[in-house]
Amino acid sequence: MTPNNKPSPKYFFSLDAIRGFAALIVVLCHWQFYFYEDQTLQTKPLEELGVPLYPYLSIFYHHAFFAVDLFFLLSGFIFFWFYADKIADRKTPFGNFMCYRITRLYPVHLITLISLVFIQYVMRSMNGHTFIIQNNDTYHFILNLLAIHSWGFEKTPALNGFNGPSWSMSVELLLYLLFFLLAWKNLHRHKLLIIGIVVAGAVIQYVYSMIGQGIYSFFLGGLSYHLYAWMVEQKNVRRIANIVTVAAVLLWAVVVTEYAFSYIRDISMIVMKKVLSGKDEAFHTALFNLSRNTFFRTIISPVTILTLALTETTRGSLKIKWALVLGNASYALYLIHFPLMVVFFIMVDILGLSRDVFHSPLTLLTFYAVLIPLSILTHYYFELPIQDLFRKRLLRKPSPGLVTAVNKQITT
Repeated sequence: MTPNNKPSPKYFFSLDAIRGFAALIVVLCHWQFYFYEDQTLQTKPLEELGVPLYPYLSIFYHHAFFAVDLFFLLSGFIFFWFYADKIADRKTPFGNFMCYRITRLYPVHLITLISLVFIQYVMRSMNGHTFIIQNNDTYHFILNLLAIHSWGFEKTPALNGFNGPSWSMSVELLLYLLFFLLAWKNLHRHKLLIIGIVVAGAVIQYVYSMIGQGIYSFFLGGLSYHLYAWMVEQKNVRRIANIVTVAAVLLWAVVVTEYAFSYIRDISMIVMKKVLSGKDEAFHTALFNLSRNTFFRTIISPVTILTLALTETTRGSLKIKWALVLGNASYALYLIHFPLMVVFFIMVDILGLSRDVFHSPLTLLTFYAVLIPLSILTHYYFELPIQDLFRKRLLRKPSPGLVTAVNKQITT
């Protein structure tokens, strides 16, 4: 119970809903693939590619990286909230935990993987090359089939074969193993250890960006949950929630105005030219971008999640049904969008249309109009039935606290 005598939320609606919006942003960013040379190599800056509605949506085109980062952050928050104590108390054994996780992630991964074997074959037959993703060979197919294609075994991490966006799913599975071990050893409450893991993730990111990004953001999400848990235990939790909300609004105001006017960048560049006079402008730019990205990932994203979680805890959920449905289908949307992009490209060629059609906002809206219903149908009529089927057959006696509805909706 919270100090306001309200029960703690059984489901964070807002955290699930923003996953759906984050997935839509990733799709928007990937639209630029249609304008790469031979749909393989980017030869022009993003602003010169002619992507639809660029003047209005440029912030999303340029910074979809943070949307993927948000997936890991949300997963860490949710898993520390929902699973950590149950695993530590031996209420959720490893078999049950992995059954829930694999049956959640693997079915859509498998059908998109198999579909791309055929879709990319057609693409290569018609155009002499695949669409964006290379390394579509037997070795990488096996890695993808085992869902370990982003564990460091692949030849080129950025081109790990077949459904490129599925790299984050592969990293998620690795993170689940690390998380379970941490919770099983009852180490999930040791904040200093988790901080050390976050720092290690930042270091690993410069050696292997995908795994490092996942570790950094997932366990930062765990730290965010610990901060949330401390806040809701305070007598003045409503006041704390209001302060965090104001902080989030101010931070986002800075983000938007900085993107529009670049005043922080301009000031920073002037300061760095004086302080680091021996370095060139490229170094100054790289340092500013690193600082900006780190600040966003480490401060703005967690504060945003805390705001949403605290708001639901103190004021209740704003249950917008369509946003809930979109959130539930976000994983399917994320994995399906890439093969659907290839299909759209092939269909344009088959119909004899000019590829300039991809510059049109109408084409982008048409793509979303196909993708969103397809993802929702996939979630409710494929994902959930497959999950129920295998969980009934594979699970041992249901573990206390494992609520099917929650697992279907809030985990990634």
